[in-house]
Amino acid sequence: MQRGRVNNRQLRLCMTFALGLSGATSACEAPATRPAVSNPMEPTAGSAGTASSATTPCQVAYGSACDAACSGDAACGAGLHCKEGKCTAECVQASDCANGKCTSDGHCDDIMLMPTETDPTPTSENPKCIEGQVEFKAVVPQVWLLLDRSGSMTSLLGTTSRWVALGTVLLGDPTNPLDRGVVGDFEKSVAFGAVFYTTGAGASGCALDLESVALAANNYVHIRQRYNKLSPSGNTPTADSIAATVAVAASSDLTGGPKILVLATDGAPGSCSPRTGSATSEVEKEVEKAFQKKIQTFAISISTGTDVPHMQRVANIGAGLAADSPTPATLYTAESQQQLKDAFSSILTEVPRSCVFELNGNVERARAGEGTVVLAGQELTFGDPDGWLLKQADQVELVGSACAQIQAGEANLDISFPCAVFTPVVK
Repeated sequence: MQRGRVNNRQLRLCMTFALGLSGATSACEAPATRPAVSNPMEPTAGSAGTASSATTPCQVAYGSACDAACSGDAACGAGLHCKEGKCTAECVQASDCANGKCTSDGHCDDIMLMPTETDPTPTSENPKCIEGQVEFKAVVPQVWLLLDRSGSMTSLLGTTSRWVALGTVLLGDPTNPLDRGVVGDFEKSVAFGAVFYTTGAGASGCALDLESVALAANNYVHIRQRYNKLSPSGNTPTADSIAATVAVAASSDLTGGPKILVLATDGAPGSCSPRTGSATSEVEKEVEKAFQKKIQTFAISISTGTDVPHMQRVANIGAGLAADSPTPATLYTAESQQQLKDAFSSILTEVPRSCVFELNGNVERARAGEGTVVLAGQELTFGDPDGWLLKQADQVELVGSACAQIQAGEANLDISFPCAVFTPVVK
């Protein structure tokens, strides 16, 4: 933990990214845990029940290691630091420090908050603005699973049906309560929605049949419950299903994170609605419309029953490339349950990082420009096409080249606002 004085005009915000999709990491980590030490108020081992003659918490806890000669902190071990040529510790536990914070090397945390008074706000009310106590985090991606449940999904993928294999991959082996599939594995870092598509009987002989689970955080249980009630039947109206799913995705914004469509199908597309083009070209048109609405599409071909060249064009268009790009996007193909699992895991791991950061409070929009956003040591300009915006009262969004840096892996981000502009909110 760095020690120093926080600028009393600014809210220093500690960044917590949802990096990758395997879990969150923080740029402001807590000190490493030190080994347990004896209570300074009790006799040390070997004292035969008599009080120790040591006069400091360091001597009680570390014995001869305290006051040992040293030339640097590394020579002193956990819980100690080198001061004036001797190993020492100002504190052993939090209660030894006036501010209640003891670092892993035995320093009382000397970061000073301005003002230094403890926030008197009752826990039932929003906290007052205190310098240095505001956080932000990257919002999670929004992923819609568009899953084929046409009759061909009863065909085998290895030794089980494609439908059963898909359910096991997404939601886990029902005989193993510890297996929660890729949805369970990623639900803490991704907001999931699911649409299961096929055709049903209608007045004209064919009707689009969609079963869906609305996008939500921690959505594993709801998706599993709906999946277990369904079975394959009907045909494959892919273009119509993409259009219906994108209409919902484009008109909502649960988290502010990137919007992703994952299409998994085992057959060539058909259609239930009047369309002017071929079934494959209509699918490609709908994927292009989705990308224009900032929704990226990933394609998974289950088995070899799909039109593979068409699926490659879908993958290309879904990534913003030309349909027949000489450097194609990844088309995920699965001829086994393990390959299907690998496909979903790879996609969810590679989902673009969010350029939107949620604050634990609200910024006064008219004065948002008084904030400071620094990326990789460079201050960004508010309202600039390659700078930052206030997307919502509690969200800062990096745009243009700044967003590209974040998505390329840059993690050195700092955001600050004056207290006069920022109001903390309990979330």
